[in-house]
Amino acid sequence: MRFSFAPVVLLTTALAFGQSPFIGMWQTSTSEKPTVTVVIVELKKRLGGAVVLVNPDASESKLPMHNVKITENVMEFETRGPGVCFWSLTLQTNHNRGRLHGGCPTEMVVDEPVRKRAPASQ
Repeated sequence: MRFSFAPVVLLTTALAFGQSPFIGMWQTSTSEKPTVTVVIVELKKRLGGAVVLVNPDASESKLPMHNVKITENVMEFETRGPGVCFWSLTLQTNHNRGRLHGGCPTEMVVDEPVRKRAPASQ
């Protein structure tokens, strides 16, 4: 799976030192094909990215992240599509696994384990 992030909005959270453990591709691990992928990248010492949702018809919806807040091992952010959705990604001790929680006022609720995937070779 390959993603382009040219239109992604930069986030206001600056990285203090080194690479953030949040950077990477996080995918749900409860099914053969991930239904949710969170892609987090660093651009100009700020985190940016998108949540990619797989729709029932197998098409994908890419929602840029906004209003990121990081406290220790938790990253909170919003996405905007038909409405505002609120998300949190909580890292486990090894920083390669975590828990994704997200929801929108009118519908979707996600509370699933996620794994950091290795970047795709180019």
